[in-house]
Parts: sequence; structure tokens; C-alpha cells
Amino acid sequence: MATSWALLLLGLPHAHAGGPVGLALDTTCTNAECYKQRNETLLKQALLANYDMTVQPPSFGSERGALVSVQLALQQFQKLDTTNQEIQFFSWWRHSWTDLRLAWDPADWGGITELTFFGNDEHKQIWIPDTIIYDAVESVFQVPGGVQPNVYSSGYVARSVPVESRLPCPMKPRTFPFDQQECTFEFGSWSMHGLQVDIKPRGGDEPIPFKFAESYQPNPEFDLVEVRTAAVDGFYDCCPEPYPIIKYKFRMRRHSETYNYGLVVPMILTTLAGFLAFVANPQSGERISLGITCLLTSAAIYIVAFEVLPKTGNMTIISMLHVISFSFSWATLAVSVLSVSLYGVKTSTGVMSEHELVSAFVKADHDHSGVLDKKEVEEAVKKLGLPSAKFFKLRKKLESLHGQSITLPVWYDLVGDIYQTDGLAAYHSPIIGLMLAPFVKLERKRRKDFVLRRVQAAIDRKDVSSDAETLMLSSPGLRRRVVPADPGTEAGGDDEEAQEAPSGGGASLGANVRLEDLVTEHELSDSSEIVARRVAGYLDLGAMIALPLCYMIVVIVYFDRFGAMMAEEEFENTKVVHVAPEDF
Repeated sequence: MATSWALLLLGLPHAHAGGPVGLALDTTCTNAECYKQRNETLLKQALLANYDMTVQPPSFGSERGALVSVQLALQQFQKLDTTNQEIQFFSWWRHSWTDLRLAWDPADWGGITELTFFGNDEHKQIWIPDTIIYDAVESVFQVPGGVQPNVYSSGYVARSVPVESRLPCPMKPRTFPFDQQECTFEFGSWSMHGLQVDIKPRGGDEPIPFKFAESYQPNPEFDLVEVRTAAVDGFYDCCPEPYPIIKYKFRMRRHSETYNYGLVVPMILTTLAGFLAFVANPQSGERISLGITCLLTSAAIYIVAFEVLPKTGNMTIISMLHVISFSFSWATLAVSVLSVSLYGVKTSTGVMSEHELVSAFVKADHDHSGVLDKKEVEEAVKKLGLPSAKFFKLRKKLESLHGQSITLPVWYDLVGDIYQTDGLAAYHSPIIGLMLAPFVKLERKRRKDFVLRRVQAAIDRKDVSSDAETLMLSSPGLRRRVVPADPGTEAGGDDEEAQEAPSGGGASLGANVRLEDLVTEHELSDSSEIVARRVAGYLDLGAMIALPLCYMIVVIVYFDRFGAMMAEEEFENTKVVHVAPEDF
């Protein structure tokens, strides 16, 4: 028989025809199972008698080494750790090769067709390829005693090793949470080159280096969209021989629904809620509180997102959305603070009203000429009751005119500037004062023009006297179109009533109003408070329209670039592709 030499070497008799080996050696066996166990023991002894487990199996008719077929059977895709940039999965690494030193004829051994041997690193009985994942941070074998390889009578050896692997996986989080990640790793022999051991994908002409185990459990956060494999030869500077490697690439797509409803939508809604501050009353303290709350909420949402983001220098969608939302929330808070500050502006004390300016001029104009000579100016200045500093300041300005007659417009500017004492008491801060300065100046000019037109028209008509001082002045609460007096018109002519025309249907104030009445009913002094509230109103209106509109445009335009990722079709099946090395 083919294996008679093995029995003779062990000093064992040849098998009797029609009976199991060892029947004559062990009279204690009384059943077929016992005979089988005894024959397996004898067969192992025969096969391992001259076996060197440190030498790889012979390869006949090939320039390469012993062919080892490898297949990765994925059992559980445990997690993809975005923060630490690692992937962890549980798999069965299936190996198969042919070792003719372990072949036997089943007919010589009682029909035995399969044996098992110890296969762990410390107590292995036969040669086993030293294959590993080159990139693995950690590989934990799930069988403590080692996996026993199955050896068949033809010399075919099969070994399936359950391993839990943890690998580095550099992330590209720019499109988080709509990202797709690719993790690549290599599998091969650690110490043997291709002339000793040739690592190839399982399947021969139709390679199947990857498949899902029957009990595969998918990952709840990622879909394994594609598995790409390739068999390549690696070359190193140390050695001229090729090192066969199987490359694996996992392409995974994140489930973004949780992040959409847990991060993206709340961040957008929080920013939009902050814009409601423009509807609130500026005099309400809750307006600023709302802005601060929205800022803190936006920051808290991003802190949650930051916990799951990889620590890289790349900007992500979530990071950019946070920057955009935080910027608009900050702008909302800034406008709210400014608006509240403007509403806090108060009328300055000590500012001369238009009535007082006109009254002082009219009382000093004894000859009703419409101008003040030097004597009348001195009398008017004394009656103003100015403090010493302002009195000398006004006299200095008057002296610069070299005794010229003072008209009402000149008088208005001189005395008005002296009495204008706006300061921190009204504006609370220099910033508010500087911001309002051009608007207050414009408002004073507008009111000056209005007052001077009405007063000059009254003077021209001889309607103002020192005894009965009356002015045709419009109520400050009404908008009115004032027509300047025509110098060519005769006083008291038919066009007197045409000097004033209401604008937009407002009732005409036709009755003469005494100066004494203006003091209590229509005294106009510092316009800072009116101007400040008007500016605050325009500021709120502009911000209420511009900020939400700009925010939504920026968000839509930014997310439009990732629309294809957000609207991808529902995942169905993983695509498994084995490609040439150049296409990997």
C-alpha cells in the first residue's frame, strides 16, 4: 500500500484486508467509533513522523511559493470611530492551501478523510502561514486555544480564524454629517516573500476575497457601500523578492438623519429664533437676554457635534454652519444692544428751544426790521441769562462779525450752537453720540429751516409785534409742506393764506399761536431723543429684513453644494469589486 512505509517506520503491522487499522493492536476497542479514534491517532503519528512545520509546503510546477488562498468573511462591522479615526470589525479570515506532505489514502486508514491539528502559534503541529493585517492597531483572536486547521486526505488544509481587528482609518470629515469614508488596509505574510508563499484571493479565476458571513450584523450608523479588493506584489528596499499582498478598501456612508434632526436643524432654528428679538420692544430687557441665550445655545449644540468630529484641521459642514449661525446670532445681539442703547437716549438739559431762540430775537427787534443792530444784540444777549463761560463765548463770536447786523438765521446758528450741550448724560457713551451726531445735525438743520421760513414769513407780513407775539407754526406732530414767502408779494395780499399748505390731508393750523402757548404746548429743544428712536426703528426694520434673508440665502447656497449627498438613494446592497492593482 501507499502508506505501508509509514507503518513499518512506526513498527506497526499492515492493516488487515476488510478491517480497520489497529484492530489487532487494541483489543479493548469494541465499536467502530473507538476504531476510528485509534486510526486517527496512528494516522497523525504517521503523517508527523518526519514533518517539519517550519518549512512551507512544496510547490510543484510554479515559480512562486506555496499557494495560500485567503478570504475575508465579515461577521460584524462594529464601529467607525470618527473621533479617534479608527475602524473596528469582527471577521473570519479563511485560509486554504495544499500540503502534500499531509496527504494519505483513506482506504489505508479505515476510510478516514479528515483530521484536525493544533494550530496556535505556541503549539502548532503543522505549517501555518504567518498572515496578518499590516495596518492593524490591535488584532484579538477569539479562540483562546487556537484554531485547529482541518486537513483532508488530498493534503488540502482549511483554517478559519475569528479575529476582532482595530485599524486606523484617516477621516475626511469635510462633508460631515453627509460624509463617505474610505478605510484601506493590507493583508499578507509577515515574514515570507512570494517565492516562499504566494498569497492570492480565494476563488481562482473568479476571485472572491471578500464575502459576508451568514450571521453578518451591519453597523447602525454606517452603510458599507462598497468593498474593493486587489492582489498586488509589494517591493521593499531591503529585499528583491516580491511580497504578495491583498488590499481591501471599505467605502462607508454615514446615516445623516440623526445629525440632521439633532444638530443641523436645531442650530438653524436657534439662529432664526434670535431674529425674533427685532419684534420685541427695545425697552424690554428680555431682548438682549434672547440674543445671549441664542448665542449660548448655538455654542452648546456645536460642543455636542465637536465630540463626534475627528480632531483634524479640516473645516466640516457642521463647523461652517456653526460659524455662519454664530456670526448672525452675534450680529443680532449687536443690533439689539445698539437699538436698546438708542432707545435709552434722553433729551439733553440746557438746550435752547426754537421758541426761546425766536422769542429772544423778536423781543430785541424793537424796530421790527427783521435784523438786530449792535445795540439790540447786546440787549438780547443780556436777556438770555447765559452762564459766564457761554456769555463770553457768544460775545467773542459776535465780535468776529465786526458789528454787522444780525439776521434771524445768523442768530439761530450762534445761540443754538452755544446752547447745544449734548453729552454722556444724553447718549450714555461716546459711540452713541458719534453715531447720532450726523443725524442730529441733519434734524436740527431741517427744523431750523422750517422755523426760519415760518418766522420770516410772519415778520414779512408784520404779524409779529413786541406786544402780541404770535407765530404761524405747524404742530410738531403733523407733517406739513411750508411754502416760503414770495419777496415780491405785498404784505397782507391775496397770497398770504398760500404761505402754508397741509401735506397729505393733515388739518391746517390756521389760528395764530402765541409764543407763551408754545412754551408749554410745543416747546422744541434737543432732537437727540427723537432722532435716536427714529434711527433705532430704521435699524430694527433693516435688520429684521436683511439678517434673516441673508442667513437663509447663505445656508441654502452653502448646503446646495452637498444636495446630492443629502438626497442619495436608500442603501440596498454592498457592492463587492475585485479590480486590477492599477484600478484600486
